[in-house]
Amino acid sequence: MILSERIALVTGAATGIGRATVLELARAGAAGVAINYRSAKDQAEGLAAEVRELGTEALCVHGDVRDDGHVRGMVDRTVERFGRLDVLVNNAGITRWVPITDMEALTDEIWDMTLDVNVKGAYRCARAAAPHLKAAGGMIVNVSSISGVIAPSTMSSLAYGTAKAGLIYLTRGLAVALGPEIRVNAVAPAFTDTQWMRDHYGADYEDIIDRASANYPLKRVGKPEEVAGAILGLITGGDFVTGQTLLVDGGLSLS
Repeated sequence: MILSERIALVTGAATGIGRATVLELARAGAAGVAINYRSAKDQAEGLAAEVRELGTEALCVHGDVRDDGHVRGMVDRTVERFGRLDVLVNNAGITRWVPITDMEALTDEIWDMTLDVNVKGAYRCARAAAPHLKAAGGMIVNVSSISGVIAPSTMSSLAYGTAKAGLIYLTRGLAVALGPEIRVNAVAPAFTDTQWMRDHYGADYEDIIDRASANYPLKRVGKPEEVAGAILGLITGGDFVTGQTLLVDGGLSLS
């Protein structure tokens, strides 16, 4: 897919991997990008300004992927503004940190929230965007996680790993359901150096990074820009690829 004249919608786009993906799309020549956010309005508007400086039109669209009305509204606003939709990146995600051995702490509320955002949210977005993506011969990229492929004891929770595994299956199913007009793929990042991770680990972050890096053949954790580059590669260089999940894990899954 050549990105000139193409329009993308990225969910959960104000920070982290979503932010990096928006910037990669702009640098690659996308005509316009819709930046979805739920609560990070200031970050989304700042990102939109950066995108415009790169020569790409930007639109901030508020919406919670747990709400089908919000989802349909943000897709409609994107199409109203740009006249089309070619790429959907389902990046919005959520987790709660619960040790995988503490089964009592993993409540029904946490399960429901985690599955609703990470799996059902992606489905809602795909469903709302599908008519426009079909008309454009477009594609979807879902952002899963290495926790949906392997089961490290350090994953944020069993609910998160299960949801991200479900998103990988959803990717396969949507590739069948939406083909041949729409391609659907996913990326599965490992530990990625985002502000969210830094905030979670706090003062221990650098030590956590050092210990985690020892388990990777590449001896380091990933950067948001590297995950975004993999997403961009699936968009622009994978015209005969659908239903696949690209592990962006520095080789962690090999060990």
